[in-house]
Amino acid sequence: MNLVLSPLGITLAVAFTVGLAGTLGWMLRVPPPAPRGATSSVRSVESIRKVPVRAVELAARLNQGHKAEMVIVYVHEIPLQAPLAMPEKDPRIQRALDAAAFIATQHAITPRTKVNVARQAGHRIVEIAREENADLIVMGISHQNRPNESPLGRVAEHVVRNAPCEVVVDRVPRQKVSLIPSEFS
Repeated sequence: MNLVLSPLGITLAVAFTVGLAGTLGWMLRVPPPAPRGATSSVRSVESIRKVPVRAVELAARLNQGHKAEMVIVYVHEIPLQAPLAMPEKDPRIQRALDAAAFIATQHAITPRTKVNVARQAGHRIVEIAREENADLIVMGISHQNRPNESPLGRVAEHVVRNAPCEVVVDRVPRQKVSLIPSEFS
């Protein structure tokens, strides 16, 4: 067997080896520690003053003792084919608002409620947060995802991406124990 070393072959082998070693070195390097500003909280819980919420229980626990104003938001989505009008006294909406208000009052908070209609709930929640000059949005998500949706769901995904303030997303447990008396159920 006759082995012939050519300058071009040697150059290509060295270039390939250096490139491979550089790529592996880059992939295996330990990144520098994150700067302090990136690892500390932007705002403490004590500085939060207005919170439009969907996950009332979590928001009430965060707010307890801090005297923040709580705005309970219920956005009723209207399909594109239907006229954009508030539905006639829907008992489900009133039950949801009563239950949310009950939870807030159990934490010594007097909430304000807002009922709105919108084509897309996420867009309206972001608008309300801007109108209210909110410091924090607390919202709950369930386990029910539609096909081709992110794990957060369509509404929470839009709010997280577009909110003018911090957003706390709470995944509601599958077997949630009811903290609401039977007259509100």
